Amino acid sequence: MEEDVLHDLRSKLTKDSLKEKIIRSGYQDAFKEIAEILLNKVAIRKGEKIFYIKDIEFYLYENNHRDIVTYPRICKAGQWFFHPSGIDISFESSVDVKSNDYELFQPILRDDAFFGGVLIRAIYPADKAPSDAYKYNLDGPHKVEWALFDCFDAFNEITDFPHLIECEHEIKPIPNVRKNLRHKENDYRKKIETILNYYYEDSPVSIDEWINIYKSFEDKTYRYTVR
Repeated sequence: MEEDVLHDLRSKLTKDSLKEKIIRSGYQDAFKEIAEILLNKVAIRKGEKIFYIKDIEFYLYENNHRDIVTYPRICKAGQWFFHPSGIDISFESSVDVKSNDYELFQPILRDDAFFGGVLIRAIYPADKAPSDAYKYNLDGPHKVEWALFDCFDAFNEITDFPHLIECEHEIKPIPNVRKNLRHKENDYRKKIETILNYYYEDSPVSIDEWINIYKSFEDKTYRYTVR
């Protein structure tokens, strides 16, 4: 049973599976299907500790879904991906990279770029209630990161590295808008310019177009929580 659940989840995180689901029923349904597994059928084990996932957000960039706040990456489906806002369980992701003398990661937003993942915003101990996430300092993307990846032995094989396990519990995920996307009107341009200047060598559209695209994602219910 465990292998079936985890195999199904990893499969749904692949590029081909996501694209097929998106074509068939849209981005929201593709994300909802994955959310129901993450919040109902799996847990995160770190050594002897087991955590349920309480709060997640979906981010995906592709040519028809230019969610520019998504951190660019090259990952296999289901890999942990660390970034300035926390950690993701990554989709299968690819993006062209410009070569340079310093081997820096400089992605290029071509039409075939496809990258993203699931940001984990909150977790809670498996023997506690979801509302206890804040009590145990596990409510917030960086708090999740610090709890799961706090310290590991530099001299020996790692035996308690966080990984997903099958652990079914029936809780209904609640969709909502993602946090911290709205800005004051004059801050949108600064936000987009910062993203483009920090990560990308070239841009496929103008800053004004990016601002409109960015705003179109503000009300998307790509966040799923449990109470």
